[in-house]
Amino acid sequence: MSVDTASPLEPAAKRRLLVDVARALDTRLTEIVDEMTDLLAESIRELRPDPQMIEMLRASVEGNVATICHILANDIALSNLQPTTAAVEYAQRLAQRDVPISALTRAYYLGQSMFLRLGIDAVEGMAVREEERIELVRAVADVVHRYIDWILQYVSEVHELERRRWNGGRGAVLANTVDRLLRGESRDPARFESDTGFSLGSAPFVALVVWSEEAAGSTAAAVRSLAQRLATRWRAPRPPLIVAEDSSTTWVWVPTAPGVAPSAADVDAEIDVDGELRVSLGDVGVGVEGFRTSHAQALDARMVALVSLQHQGRTVVGYTEPAVSLLAMFARDLPATQRWVRSVLGPLARTDEHAHTLRATFRAYYAAGSNITQTASDLGIHRNTVRRRVASANPNQQPRDALEMSMALRLYDAFGAGTPPRPL
Repeated sequence: MSVDTASPLEPAAKRRLLVDVARALDTRLTEIVDEMTDLLAESIRELRPDPQMIEMLRASVEGNVATICHILANDIALSNLQPTTAAVEYAQRLAQRDVPISALTRAYYLGQSMFLRLGIDAVEGMAVREEERIELVRAVADVVHRYIDWILQYVSEVHELERRRWNGGRGAVLANTVDRLLRGESRDPARFESDTGFSLGSAPFVALVVWSEEAAGSTAAAVRSLAQRLATRWRAPRPPLIVAEDSSTTWVWVPTAPGVAPSAADVDAEIDVDGELRVSLGDVGVGVEGFRTSHAQALDARMVALVSLQHQGRTVVGYTEPAVSLLAMFARDLPATQRWVRSVLGPLARTDEHAHTLRATFRAYYAAGSNITQTASDLGIHRNTVRRRVASANPNQQPRDALEMSMALRLYDAFGAGTPPRPL
């Protein structure tokens, strides 16, 4: 007895249907990329060190998803492809930060699983016979599996080559010594000074994080020059310690004379306004714990500089500036913060002009201790206008917690309310 193995779809018809699948996915590209980026960042701890790396992850995801859609739509052979620049640069940056290749591999497989589910959903929505549906699902799965196998081989090689190059070229002993002290694996100040030339004795210092979108080779001299100028300004008794974290980020510790109070204004005065550098700085520290704490504060200030709407345009952000340390706590889980802001503000979290007016009214209202008369005076409007606005934002007359509302309004100004995820 013979078995009919003929395809239920003619090649031309199958190609047209795969084009439809690709279009259905491509029209949701931004939505898919956002959802996949969030999934990977939440699922793989090593991939979420800071907002800049999350943006690189997003760019890599977008490049890969768009490429798969392109293959589906145009029947492109893998031999004719070049890996997206974003995927290659992301693999290199992970290698520079000593993120293991296993984390990147897991990310690709999680992304593959999610994309396959979306592809199957797209096929399920098509008006075709069941046997044709099965063939289309197999075709989509074949494209996705072959692409992931191909790109993983490529980025794995890139990661390994960059890891060897970076560890051999950035002063491995110096970087390893600093990393071990920051991780708490070493607490010997004498050994640290012997390996790095930087004393952790009683003299104070301040940690900075310096970064740029430019390649490291074009900014290394600018970072060294800035560190030296700050050392002079703060009357440093010894040279700064400078360690490259990756090709765009440098960690710096600048000693200061006793009694000197380093500030963001000092850095602003010394930085080259025509350059591409941005800087965050911690508070003054002393000893091993001060070395770690000041550095952690500089990293927190950098996070605020990258994600806070009020700080993104600034060249220098200091941890000791008003609200920076508080914003850093909320920035560590930005999606959760934005969800909370939306839940507290409700309709006030919208982006239209009416919501903008209501938020301004409520800021003044809570600043005035919920006093209608004082709010009207502060805003230069009639008391009845204030009453109507407050009532319109609370039609169910549910009591609002003044502290929560004030905090939610402050966080909205800093981070916005984000966009509620749409079901995929």
